[in-house]
Amino acid sequence: MSQSSTRLYEFGAFRLDAIERVLWRGGEMIVLPPKVFDTLWVLVKEEGRVVSKSELMEAIWANAAVEESNLSQNIYTLRRALGVDEEGRQFIETIPRRGYRFAVPVRLLDEASNNGATVATVANGANGANGANGTAVADDSQAFAEAQPAAPTALERESRPRSAFRPALLAGLGVVILAALGFGVYQFVNRRSEKGQIAPIEQVRFQRLTDSGDIIHPTISPNGELLAYVRLEEEQGSVWIRQVETGGVFQTLPPSGKSYRSLAFSPDGQYLFFRDQGDPGAIYQTPVFGGAPKKVADDVWSDFSVSPDGRRLAFIRRDVARSAHSLILANIDGGAERVLSVRRSPQEYGAGAPAWSPDGSKLVAISEQPNLLTVDESTGEERELRTARWRDIAKALWTPNGRHLIFSARAADEPATQLWMLTYPDGALRRLTNDLESYFWISLSVDGRKLVTRQQRMIMHLWLLPDGDVKKARQLTFGERRFDGYVGLAWTPDGKIVFSSFADNVTDLYSINPDGSNRAQLTANTGQDNEYPVVSNDGRYIVFTSNRAGSRQIWRMDIDGRNQKQLTFGAGQKNDGQIDGAQHAALSPDGREIFFIRRGAGQAAIWKVSSEGGTPVQVSRLADATAEGFLSISPDGKWLTYHHVSGRQKPRDEHTLKIGVLPTDGAAEPKLFDLSVRRPITQWSADSAAFDFAVGINSSSLWRQPIDGGDPQKLCDFPDRIFNLAWSRDRKNLVVSRGKLLGDALMITNLP
Repeated sequence: MSQSSTRLYEFGAFRLDAIERVLWRGGEMIVLPPKVFDTLWVLVKEEGRVVSKSELMEAIWANAAVEESNLSQNIYTLRRALGVDEEGRQFIETIPRRGYRFAVPVRLLDEASNNGATVATVANGANGANGANGTAVADDSQAFAEAQPAAPTALERESRPRSAFRPALLAGLGVVILAALGFGVYQFVNRRSEKGQIAPIEQVRFQRLTDSGDIIHPTISPNGELLAYVRLEEEQGSVWIRQVETGGVFQTLPPSGKSYRSLAFSPDGQYLFFRDQGDPGAIYQTPVFGGAPKKVADDVWSDFSVSPDGRRLAFIRRDVARSAHSLILANIDGGAERVLSVRRSPQEYGAGAPAWSPDGSKLVAISEQPNLLTVDESTGEERELRTARWRDIAKALWTPNGRHLIFSARAADEPATQLWMLTYPDGALRRLTNDLESYFWISLSVDGRKLVTRQQRMIMHLWLLPDGDVKKARQLTFGERRFDGYVGLAWTPDGKIVFSSFADNVTDLYSINPDGSNRAQLTANTGQDNEYPVVSNDGRYIVFTSNRAGSRQIWRMDIDGRNQKQLTFGAGQKNDGQIDGAQHAALSPDGREIFFIRRGAGQAAIWKVSSEGGTPVQVSRLADATAEGFLSISPDGKWLTYHHVSGRQKPRDEHTLKIGVLPTDGAAEPKLFDLSVRRPITQWSADSAAFDFAVGINSSSLWRQPIDGGDPQKLCDFPDRIFNLAWSRDRKNLVVSRGKLLGDALMITNLP
């Protein structure tokens, strides 16, 4: 391919702009880390030629010593982002023992005739690179430049714009825009007096520590010098240690098909504690710089924390039979377990780790409501911390002086989980982040100067697969942060798709034609979430879950969204937190009965109610087990699939769930299947003899499990992750919620 001044390349449905360093698929910008973009550009320019690994390494990391695994990870990330072309081919082909080749045709575009597209790229790409307010996240290019030698690489020299005026103008405009956005954010947050004040934008500093997009559980050492994290590669995970200042990395735990989670350093920084998903109920200890792991706790159902003196662990244990959660303290050297406190459904503890105060006298825990609460270490006495109203709280920890709590939570009227700081015990609240990304995992150095978090971005859209053929797949929905179909996907009898979508801080239900046209909103102006739609076979009704009445309950509406009616109401008193919830509806084929999961003070179970409303009746009466969502009914109306949780079950292995198949009359024991799924979403075959399910993390495959036993059969593979799926009534079309979950480590310094 000839080298020219042209920097616009087109291949398949994609357009690569090398000057602005962005990739577009139609009207959607695909965000790639800097080195991943460089890898793609080199391969695109050398269309059809095999580029050796050494050539790629030299072009991308000139004068820098990096491992070949970095290149492999870049190729993997690109394959996830690009998927396959119209003929089902991978864009990047591996040539054994030689290198890589860009395997699809590339077209050079005339730069002069595409100036409009280039300008649009600059305008639309600003927020994607820097976050919502332009200041909350350190620019990747800055971190990229700081990590490289002063002399530019050949790749960097080639990508420089030909005129210095254009970047200067853009930089000037960027300063003005960032200043306006910063002032607007500050004013916006300060108007919300109940949430306190945002930390000054000029005070908090952000630095991206990783850019591979596959990082979970980033954890900083007590002295702030090391970063431990789990890296997910294909279907494996490994644990790495990175030197924060120099950037040097080494692997401390080898790749595992089950992966790892919940990392924590010992107070002296010599050991790393973790959970091995191959033994999901256990906590292990290993020397930071390598050594044989040792099991130090078992029957653990949550993340965990290490006491300030390094002698004890704190975690949550679930008792399925009693619908109870216990906060457990255990010695690291074995034994001496102690139940500190117990909470029962629906007021149980959340899955976040109980975190020790600096003096070890109390812990901060998260309740399911959700709320923050402190638990006295000696007496088990709880004290609830009244702050704002939260949609969810993921993790909390103490600052070293014990005067503040830092936690990740999603506010009731906001779209993303952000980081917050709470003064203890008076409850004054301020923000640490304020953008459109989400932050879940947090870790703090012992001096409180370095906070590490996982910045997460979830992308998903609806795709239609005629005849279930991946090669024929076409995208139906677009846009950022809408999570299309994640909590709802169904077909109407006349061939429309009903799905959930997130906008204006709430989830609502929509319908769309299978060609992507005629999108219509069905639920609106409730201020709460509407999820999990099912459509009656006669096309009259949509039954769904909504929390607009204060708890999740079953609702019904006409097919066009009119005449919305609540069908279940729960038992108990709403003001004491004991009200039962109902969710995950399934409609009988004749439309007369609605099956659903009921959760509350007792065991979760399957119930049913008339589609006109009335008194619910319990269906499942499982011995020492619960029935939890999701719920799906077979076309012949004889079977229900659900998530089966045994009272004797060990802590959940995230790679394997037990799916129960229960007769709809509840008269027989369920058939049980252990399947490698992360979300128990099932779809029945047309003959009611089998159900389909999706498997995978970074990529996915669709499988079919016969209910009379036998091994499941693979139906198809996807280059990215499947979050939800639904077959049309005639089984001629499959719609999937398809996308990716990206995460990287971000360090925050200069905290208030």
